[in-house]
Amino acid sequence: MLGQADAVMRAGKENTHGGIQGITRSEGEIMSHDSMVDPEQFKVILLATDGSEFSAGVERVGIDMATQHGSQLIVLRLLMAEPGTDAAIVEEQDASLNVERIHTLCQEKGLKSSVLLRPAKDPSQGILAVAKEVGAQLLIIGRRGRRGMAKFMVGDATAKIIEKAECSVLVVPRLFSYWTNGVLLAVDPELAEGDEVAHGAFALAQKGGLPLTILTVAGDDASDRPEVNQTVNRLVAKAKMAQIDADGLVQDGVVNDAILEVARQRSCDIIVCEPRDRSMIDRLFNVNPLIHLIGKAHCPVLVMQGGAETA
Repeated sequence: MLGQADAVMRAGKENTHGGIQGITRSEGEIMSHDSMVDPEQFKVILLATDGSEFSAGVERVGIDMATQHGSQLIVLRLLMAEPGTDAAIVEEQDASLNVERIHTLCQEKGLKSSVLLRPAKDPSQGILAVAKEVGAQLLIIGRRGRRGMAKFMVGDATAKIIEKAECSVLVVPRLFSYWTNGVLLAVDPELAEGDEVAHGAFALAQKGGLPLTILTVAGDDASDRPEVNQTVNRLVAKAKMAQIDADGLVQDGVVNDAILEVARQRSCDIIVCEPRDRSMIDRLFNVNPLIHLIGKAHCPVLVMQGGAETA
């Protein structure tokens, strides 16, 4: 049973962009939404593609999200072949066609975009280096790479990026199109970044005119429950003041299981969460619960960095 919370490069190829203004739902007190949601939350988006079928969802989501939020979209394709070889020539030709196709789609939507080809020996290091170089607030990547099954259904490069990225990371399943039903914000009561992380979920819900569910999974200590309820209620109140249709839940149980259950029951098609500190046991056995969540989720998972800087 779910418990209701008490109370509440070839950079330079650019064209002008036009964001799509979403329809918000009004509930409770109404204030200027600009005061509650950061308008530059996703100002610069880096979309990393490898041109394979596993990047199809990444490309769709990246273009649609940048269009909806009026973001600058940078499309990155890494070149992994040894320079000067026949394989490198073929790879560069394929990569050029790939990023040109995406750039054309952006032009058709009136989206400000640029494309970048970058040699790299390690995919995770290459992507993270470019994300830092361009000042990306958001990095969009696929869940699996060309090599298919990796640890816990998440590609090894993807797992490394999630663990080491300084900006927020959106991980998109291969066949996903875009979120149209609802946003789930999973808040860790033990982390102090809840408000900053909530801004990302607020922006998604507001731009898309989508309902927002704010979930916290309570621990075994019953004395913490009033504080947990207070945190959820405060975030719900802030969302409603931003004209977002929001409600809160406090759920008992295993964190990942509870998040996935609520996402299915509420038909949420994007999950927003915080990075998690791994326990000593998790580190000993090289286990990351967040990677498990991403691997099992039916929808994209946005890992918000509370301390991410905006340009």
